[in-house]
Amino acid sequence: MRFIYHEKSGADILKLDTNQYNHIFKVRREDAKKQLFFRNLKDKNLYTYQILQIDKKGALCELTKTQETFLENQKEFFIAWSVIDPKVIEKTLPFLNETGLKKLIFVYTKFSQRNFKIDFERLQRIAINSCEQCGRADLMEFEIFNSLEEFLKIYNDVAVVDFSSNRFQNLSSALPKIWLVGCEGGFDENERKCLEKFITIGFESENILRSSSAVMAIASKLLL
Repeated sequence: MRFIYHEKSGADILKLDTNQYNHIFKVRREDAKKQLFFRNLKDKNLYTYQILQIDKKGALCELTKTQETFLENQKEFFIAWSVIDPKVIEKTLPFLNETGLKKLIFVYTKFSQRNFKIDFERLQRIAINSCEQCGRADLMEFEIFNSLEEFLKIYNDVAVVDFSSNRFQNLSSALPKIWLVGCEGGFDENERKCLEKFITIGFESENILRSSSAVMAIASKLLL
């Protein structure tokens, strides 16, 4: 674990409640005598704290050092992902967070099951846990649209990931900022017509990728 997340990191005195205390000292097994590193994932600072007091309800920590240690990912791309099973999204999210993906945009397309609802609080918790492990110092952003048409009203610098003989390596250096990946089954005929004006990119593999595999492949090519 590279640091511990606390939304009030930076305060002179930081209070850990029972759940936070248990997570740090019983689950993570951190040494109470050692300095602890915290981030709030809002600013660029790494905060160092020393334990002042421990009781049955938690602990108090005193700020001893503030250091700006933030390496911003210079490759700022977004992935727009047709809504699929949230369980699959949750399993894929830590990988996307580790790559430094700036924003993950969800779009309900024709082949998305409308009963799938995105729990953004849960996704944020998963992203925070991933940041603690990999050291990322900022939170991934999330956004959602109820249809492809709504999405395209806001964003137009888009590349579509679909079946195509056009390959990633054949693109110019000016890559589109947003990469749209469909759900299982891709896009329907009306959606394809809406997307005709955008560049479409396919993979060299002859295998049909799952939606989550395509998302991870694009993130790897763009960000790693």
